[in-house]
Amino acid sequence: MHGGADVRITMNSIYSGITNDLSRLTGAMARTNASISSGKIYSRPSDNPVALTHALNVRTALSDTEQYSHNIVYAQGWVRATEVAMIQISDRMTRAKELAVQGANDSLNAGDRRAIAAEIETILEEVVALGNSSLGGRYLFGGSRTSDYAPDEAPFILDRDGNVTYHGNGDGISVSTGSGIHLEINLNGNDSLVQSGVFETLDLLHDSLMADSQSDIEVAIGDIDRAFQYITQQVAELGARGNTLENNADMQTQFELTSRERLSDIEDTDLIEAAAELKIQETSYQAALASASKVMGMSLVDFL
Repeated sequence: MHGGADVRITMNSIYSGITNDLSRLTGAMARTNASISSGKIYSRPSDNPVALTHALNVRTALSDTEQYSHNIVYAQGWVRATEVAMIQISDRMTRAKELAVQGANDSLNAGDRRAIAAEIETILEEVVALGNSSLGGRYLFGGSRTSDYAPDEAPFILDRDGNVTYHGNGDGISVSTGSGIHLEINLNGNDSLVQSGVFETLDLLHDSLMADSQSDIEVAIGDIDRAFQYITQQVAELGARGNTLENNADMQTQFELTSRERLSDIEDTDLIEAAAELKIQETSYQAALASASKVMGMSLVDFL
């Protein structure tokens, strides 16, 4: 009685062990096949919680990097558009200097100077228009007030007497170009243009030419030089900001590449290694299956 029970328990244990081994090997092959098919090492959070937590952190960092890169592209466009406008203003000041020197010539009469004054008036209008340059419907020199102007309003308004008033503000516009990195991308119209004296200088030159005042024209020439120097410094500042943005862009690109490599190391299947592992698992499974077939084919007599 007791002997028969012992035999039954032993046989049940053998069959259970064989079944468990085959089930384990089948599960391992299924996971390896799934890894090869999906290209991912883990299919569920429970497969490796620590690794998947690392992957989530890397993905979050990548999302931040993509936003920084987007900000940098936007900032580069803004800085470049501002730089172009300022260079064009400096070009107009160069032309104004040429006309002023011409107007100071003793050989000119009042009519000649009035003709030059007409071109200076046009230059003033052009500089005001450049001060009202926009990008994507947003004024470059309005400070933080880049929009929301009345139909007949803009950051700079030129009246019929040659006076220019500024309707923007003195605030900066900053963008985040990296973790803890913020860069101001704009030049507000007050600091960059009003303080340069460019409008007053052109208006003074115009009035001096109209008044046929050679001495006042010579004073205006000095004012033009100072305004031109001020504008040139602003252009240099924009160039420096452009270089900073380029460096930040390179940094974000490198960080993205490194992060994607790290993410691949955590998540992606090494297909060569997985194929070799699958081959080993299949061999083990076939061996276990052959052994199970042999054992299960034995009769109870073989154990007595």
